[in-house]
Amino acid sequence: MKEFRKEFQAIWANLDPNGHMRHTAYNDYAAQVRLNFFDECGFPFARLIEMGIGPVLFREETQFMREIRINEIVSVDFALLKARRDASKWTFRQCVFKQDGTLSAVIEVDGAWLDLKLRKVAIPPPVLAEMLEKAPKADDFEWLPDKQ
Repeated sequence: MKEFRKEFQAIWANLDPNGHMRHTAYNDYAAQVRLNFFDECGFPFARLIEMGIGPVLFREETQFMREIRINEIVSVDFALLKARRDASKWTFRQCVFKQDGTLSAVIEVDGAWLDLKLRKVAIPPPVLAEMLEKAPKADDFEWLPDKQ
């Protein structure tokens, strides 16, 4: 897959007292794009639950560049930045763009797959590793070393 991107409108509920999109709204949109990606690859959230596995985040970092205001249309992309070949751990990078193409924020998340019964990080079923293999890759994508 070459690119994955979704558009959103900045709504009233996502504004801070200064009239800008609040900081956590950027991360909310990014999380929705990650779920949209899984869904469009054939793994809607309900299927992940049935499989007994779900994504878990260890780190979420956001760098803000330009403010977004009410009713602006923004787009959020999705790219794999780092991953183990078995897909047990990964890092996604997501860029938030204003409608004119201006980069507004960059979000990076480190995560893994959680076995929902054992409540422990797990190696996902091979079909999920295949999904990540097909994910759009960042220009500086790198494979992480296997578990030591």
